[in-house]
Amino acid sequence: MASDRARRSTARRRAGSRRDILRALIWLPLLWPASALLRRLRSRHEPAPLALPADLPRGLSVAGTAIVHRHADGKVQAWAARCTHLGCRLDRVVDGVVVCPCHGSRFDAAGRVLAGPATQPLQPLRVVADARTGGWTVDIA
Repeated sequence: MASDRARRSTARRRAGSRRDILRALIWLPLLWPASALLRRLRSRHEPAPLALPADLPRGLSVAGTAIVHRHADGKVQAWAARCTHLGCRLDRVVDGVVVCPCHGSRFDAAGRVLAGPATQPLQPLRVVADARTGGWTVDIA
C-alpha cells in the first residue's frame, strides 16, 4: 500500500513537471516579441542631445534639462538639472549658485553640494564642441 502511494506521488510529480515544461514552451514564443517591443519603446524615449549656442553666457546658467557652466577660458561643463535629493527639476541660478526650488539644496559651479538636504553632487553630462555651429552639444542620456 505504501508503494502504491509512492508510485502515485512520483507520477504526479512527473505530470507536474511535464505541465511546467509545456507551459514554458507555450509562453516562450510570446515573451520574445514582447521583449523586442519593450526595447524598441525604450529607444524611442531616449532624449535628444541638447544644443548650446556659441554665445552661451559665462558662468552658471540653466539650458533646458542641463545646468551649464562656461568658464572664463571658454571651457564648458554641464550637469543634469535634477536635484540629487528627490529629483526635482533645477530651474534657477541665484548669485552663482544653483538652487533647488523644492527643498532648497544648493550646488556650486562645479556641481558640488553647498547646502542640503541633498548629499550627492549633480550628475555630470558629456559636453562636445560642435564645429559646425561653434557651440556645444550636451548628451542628456
